[in-house]
Amino acid sequence: MNDGVMYGAAATAGLAVALGIWGLRGWLAGRFMRDQQWMQETFARFQPEPVNARAYALGYYAIYVVLFVVAQVLFMPVFATAVWVACWFVPGMLVRWAWGRRVKQIDAQIAQSVASMANSIRAGLTLVQSITRLAEQAPEPIRSEFKIMANQYALGADMETVIKSAKSRLNLPNFSLFASALLLNREMGGDVSETLTRISKSLDKLREMRKTVEAHTSEGRTNIKVLLVAPVFMLLVMAIVVPRGVRMLFTTLPGLAILTVAVGLAGTGVYMANRITKAEI
Repeated sequence: MNDGVMYGAAATAGLAVALGIWGLRGWLAGRFMRDQQWMQETFARFQPEPVNARAYALGYYAIYVVLFVVAQVLFMPVFATAVWVACWFVPGMLVRWAWGRRVKQIDAQIAQSVASMANSIRAGLTLVQSITRLAEQAPEPIRSEFKIMANQYALGADMETVIKSAKSRLNLPNFSLFASALLLNREMGGDVSETLTRISKSLDKLREMRKTVEAHTSEGRTNIKVLLVAPVFMLLVMAIVVPRGVRMLFTTLPGLAILTVAVGLAGTGVYMANRITKAEI
């Protein structure tokens, strides 16, 4: 009897899932297209070669299905579902972190790349040839950006569109200055190599100033890290020394109020300290 009830419940649940998928097929198809487009755009930001976004999107879905099943087996159903939903935001966070790190590396390489382009143009190469040369010889990750530009031009895009696309994709003040100089030169004419040389020297001076400011604010940034870690460390120590008191912080209304105030004060302190030590040059 019990087995029959279990089989009936499983069949009912399976039928409900199947009907739900059928009813939401339009929304699911639209979501799949959006995720496929996100995959395509994400990979295009990091590498010049095209990828099979459909295959990556299907693999992305398969991983989440496996993760859901494993979480349901290992944890309580409610907690497992909450963890699974929280994992939806992990890929976007990882992409933003990786892109931010990549952009910082590119920003540090712009001055040298602009100087190399100025030397190439002074030696008689055209703008397209100098970009192609950087796409072959520049260090990573900026080499991939110039390779993307070279590939776009080879596929039929005009140079103005290529430059504007790179400017929008990177969204860096230093690269925007470089791109604007190229666009203005193509419109107004003039000695582009001399313009690029001046830009390269200016970017070098800005980088030196930024390093000086970062050196003077390094102690403040260290204090921010201590401010973040110290409360958690102290809470762990108190959990060992006075476990009952720490348990009350998470199980009683006054304790939750104290935790909320503490988190708010710590967050405010970190925000203000970060604003003070942030180098804006």
